[in-house]
Amino acid sequence: MPGPGRKSLDTARDDGRLSQNLSLDPRCYWDNSFFELEVKTLFRHSWVSIGRFDQVPNQGDYLALEVAGIPLIITRDDAGNLHALANSCRHRGTQLLKAGRGHCQRLTCPFHGWSYALDGALMSAPKMSGAVAFDLADYPLQRIPIAVRAGFIFVDPLGQAGDIDEWLGDFEAVHTPWQLSRLLTGYDTSLVVECNWKAFLEVFNEYYHLRKVHPHSFSLYYDTPDPGEQVRGNFATQFGDHHGERSVAKVSDGSKPLPMFPGLKGRNKNGTRYTWVFPGLAFAASSDALWSFGVEPLSPERTRVTMAVCFAPEVTQQADFAERFAPYHQRMQEGLEEDLEVLQRQQRGLTSPLARPGPYAPLLEDSVRRFHVWLGARVAMPS
Repeated sequence: MPGPGRKSLDTARDDGRLSQNLSLDPRCYWDNSFFELEVKTLFRHSWVSIGRFDQVPNQGDYLALEVAGIPLIITRDDAGNLHALANSCRHRGTQLLKAGRGHCQRLTCPFHGWSYALDGALMSAPKMSGAVAFDLADYPLQRIPIAVRAGFIFVDPLGQAGDIDEWLGDFEAVHTPWQLSRLLTGYDTSLVVECNWKAFLEVFNEYYHLRKVHPHSFSLYYDTPDPGEQVRGNFATQFGDHHGERSVAKVSDGSKPLPMFPGLKGRNKNGTRYTWVFPGLAFAASSDALWSFGVEPLSPERTRVTMAVCFAPEVTQQADFAERFAPYHQRMQEGLEEDLEVLQRQQRGLTSPLARPGPYAPLLEDSVRRFHVWLGARVAMPS
């Protein structure tokens, strides 16, 4: 029998759960016990994306962060290999690094000076020569599985999610036209939003809100999307054509969009693929830009969101990239502000004792429905 988080969307489909037509119980968005269950069952037992590969681009670079409440360090060693290490000294547990990015040759504990190589091996431990049967080789930092797929870094926090390619299934094949693995981050930022993590990712993955929330921007550019695709793996994906505008990732200020991703053909040249890799990564692959959002649940009603906008490397290297990126940044900021306003109103409404589940809009909320099925197959719903 699969362990926690191992069930694919195909398995969920086989048990008939996709026939459900009502959204989640509102308590799933504010109940603290349910929130803690999600973190322990989903985020600690899944392959979780922590960002793009170029967050730690060079030898000696590191990223210190928390995943599901577990402090981790992502490093790139002298050979260029990535490692995911526990941010907890093997002596008496002190965190080695504060959250953030940086560069170092060794990871040195600020408490007693134990020093580790970038692959986690313990290299020195001052004044421990007299300790009984002490051997440096016995005390490396705890290592957890890490992998890069389509340019995204994934970690398996407790090492219990199984094989990464089994987890992702068709993920890389579905996104082959966009060559995601070669895209570079042109801009990234992090912010804390006042809503449940599911609500934030849901609004990014549904078309139903566009007309009311984005009446002068995104709603003007999208046609009715295709039905969500039947895929193998723990993700949902849906493609939609653009209406008129080739680039929906920038404001319509009269400027030319950045060059299209090389190799795109047919409908992919004038459309966007929205994908949700369960539980915590969502992105939109358009003709000229990739927008991605990763979430870190902080509490039932607070979420840290990490945003990135990625482009072809030859585009980011252009001398006028910063100037030409400005309309893209403006679109991202405007769209986010509009979403956050309605998300805060939704969060307040969900906490009402009178709130009840509602039906899904056909086609327009397909990925949300698929995520709810995935969630329901792994976590016991409030009763």
